[in-house]
Amino acid sequence: MDLAELTVRLRSTTLFSPLDEVQLRALLERSPRRTAQVGEWLADVPEGLRHHLVLLAGEVEARRLWTGPDGTERSSTRRVAVEVGGPEFAILGAGGSGLRVRATANTEYLSIDTDDLDDLLGWSVLGAFVLPEPHLKLFHNLPLETVARAINRLTELRVAPGESIVRQGESGDNYYVILEGEAEVWASSAAGEVSTLVNRLADGDSFGEEALLAESSRTATVTMTTPGRLLVLSKADFIALLQPPMVAEVDAAAARDMVALGVAKLVDCRHPIEHKASRITGARSVPLDSLRHAGVFALDPDTTYVVYCDTGRRSRAAAFLLHERGIHALSLVGGITHWPYEIEGSTV
Repeated sequence: MDLAELTVRLRSTTLFSPLDEVQLRALLERSPRRTAQVGEWLADVPEGLRHHLVLLAGEVEARRLWTGPDGTERSSTRRVAVEVGGPEFAILGAGGSGLRVRATANTEYLSIDTDDLDDLLGWSVLGAFVLPEPHLKLFHNLPLETVARAINRLTELRVAPGESIVRQGESGDNYYVILEGEAEVWASSAAGEVSTLVNRLADGDSFGEEALLAESSRTATVTMTTPGRLLVLSKADFIALLQPPMVAEVDAAAARDMVALGVAKLVDCRHPIEHKASRITGARSVPLDSLRHAGVFALDPDTTYVVYCDTGRRSRAAAFLLHERGIHALSLVGGITHWPYEIEGSTV
């Protein structure tokens, strides 16, 4: 049975029916196809089976061991098989501790990550898939209960071409996600020089978090170039719902140990001039304003980064942007100002 046919057939089951064909096929593509010989264990560890198994051929024996209320050991055994002339697959769901699964015939199966499946099913229950997939980039990084609360707090705003949603120098009051439409980001220097186009935004892009996290004024003006629809989250809801799971912080001592052990790297998100003048030893310069576009591609998604600025305000925004893009980042509490260890290039 090929992947397309298996997708269609699995969607007819109660377990997978909440997922649409695209979601289910993507899940199956992420699920390795494996084989087991007679007598080989598919699960034989204390924590039990932590995947859903879709048997494509063969037979397995699932045996559960547990302790009854009277202290005696108890067990149950069941057989799961794909028989000739019968259904073309069988499903063995993840089980609790004490579950052992052994092949009793040569077996072929798919191993579906339970966390991955739970996440998809949870989203379908929330009804969050009414939003196009690009708009879920941020929300997929959040606990489902937080997503549910955030969705209830989001409001939709229709906007016209030429309308400025945020203006440089104003205080920040909302966080925005572009549901539909395109916009340009313009910024001028502190001296008030002519504005420069620094970025373009489209469906799924978000903006407005920097002023909220750094507790500063807007650093750029965002103007719509087409008609559009925006999702809007107030500052209070953003700070309450999105900041805690998206912006983790670490103190100087823990950050130094992580870097020394090789489990994290330092990133300086300040302006390059600031970095040149004074920087934490070994830190790499990736300015905050570059993280929305080219800068993020220079970072390894499999690496943990400790991001710092002067005080910790800009680095909170940087950590948020990196987390939003699937990169694990921690903000250094207090920034370089509270770093008691070696600093390069310091004029102090």
